[in-house]
Amino acid sequence: MAISPQEQPDNEQPVGSEARDPVKPAGVGDSDVQMMAYPAHLMAPDLAKSVVGLLICGVIAFIPDMLEIIQWTAAGLALLFIFYFARTLIRFQSKIFVSEYGIRLSTIRGGTAFAWPELSKFRLRYFSTKRDGNKGWFELSLQAGDAKIVAESTLDGFDDLLDISRDWAKDNQILVDDVTRTNLMRMDEAETLVQAAASERTQGGAKRT
Repeated sequence: MAISPQEQPDNEQPVGSEARDPVKPAGVGDSDVQMMAYPAHLMAPDLAKSVVGLLICGVIAFIPDMLEIIQWTAAGLALLFIFYFARTLIRFQSKIFVSEYGIRLSTIRGGTAFAWPELSKFRLRYFSTKRDGNKGWFELSLQAGDAKIVAESTLDGFDDLLDISRDWAKDNQILVDDVTRTNLMRMDEAETLVQAAASERTQGGAKRT
């Protein structure tokens, strides 16, 4: 449960000191900060697919006797694979640091951070990879002023991030849109089903003993 803004520690720094870290204000230790990252076993296949796709399209684009329209199409697809590779690499290298006081995103392009009381936008989107919508991923967008942090549900620790940011969205009285509200309900229903299945397995095991 997120602590209320009134319970925040004193984060004021003396004049001339370095900028404060919203994730680790004075008195907060490393053990109070959770580091989240995207698992290598999930990122590696995406990186491999983008490299293979780039090589195939690159070869087709430079075949001398190939139809020009096919060459241009292959070149366009090669650019898409380059973009996909770069996006996946950035996501793979990204790390998110979270505490009950703030959040910080660190990437090869830089980073951004803000304290939870500054949270002003909270959005949860679902992207389906199948027409029936049974398979896909969630995308959580958090924003405070110009600072924006986006995390996908493949992030190790995503559920914890969702819980604490959801609590702060309530504390900050942020109005969420209908899509976010629906997706939160979907997440709650999925969690309930998982807990029910775990309970059934536990009870089944107890009966067999």
